[in-house]
Amino acid sequence: MMLLEELDTEFGKIRIIQSPSGICTYYQNGCSHSEADAEGISTCAYIHVLYSLITQSAAKRVLMIGCAGGTLATMLHRAGHQVTVVDINPHAFTLAKRYFHMPEEICCITHDGYAYLQNAPQHYDAIVVDVFSGDGQVPEVFTQPDFFCTARHVLAQDGSVLMNIIVPLDDMMANDIVHHMASAGLPTFLFDWTNGSDRNIIIAGGSHIANLQVDSDGPIPYHLKGLKGRKPQPYLRTRLGKLATI
Repeated sequence: MMLLEELDTEFGKIRIIQSPSGICTYYQNGCSHSEADAEGISTCAYIHVLYSLITQSAAKRVLMIGCAGGTLATMLHRAGHQVTVVDINPHAFTLAKRYFHMPEEICCITHDGYAYLQNAPQHYDAIVVDVFSGDGQVPEVFTQPDFFCTARHVLAQDGSVLMNIIVPLDDMMANDIVHHMASAGLPTFLFDWTNGSDRNIIIAGGSHIANLQVDSDGPIPYHLKGLKGRKPQPYLRTRLGKLATI
């Protein structure tokens, strides 16, 4: 393994590592945030799920909150989508272009993602939320009802919100996010690797999401074994000894 660059930033230490096969990995505070081959194509299965869902839809204008290596933005740009990427750390854009083949033509904005969304200059056909703090957790502000209400108003008609989270086997975060997203008027659907812990879950909200499919054939050069699309279960959450059912 070769260390290509190490950088201390306000938001944590970033290390770019390259394997003997040419795979580059973007680490922040020891957590992997992006992986790509020598052509800038992601080697992370969840990125290919997001890519498949967006390219199947009529989404032309895509807003991404969270950059790291920018692999999804690069892949969507090459497929003809108009991509805007917002990240609070300006170093992410520099590293994405230097090591992950992110095109200069992609619109990169250094800003807090939620603050940008509150004053977005246009509507978007898809909003992708793939953001983690230095400790590898999704910042709480991106999981709350107010965030999804704001996102819903920024979406174009028939637009969708797609969110990546990482959860242990018994975590209830996905259930909470599904509930908050649905309460903002976004019918939800989950794409989940149900056979493991500390796994990615894609939570998708939008009227057309349930009609889309993720296939390991065609443009997705990655084996998506274990991936299942499913409707969320009824919202069950125990708080202060009471069972809330919605």
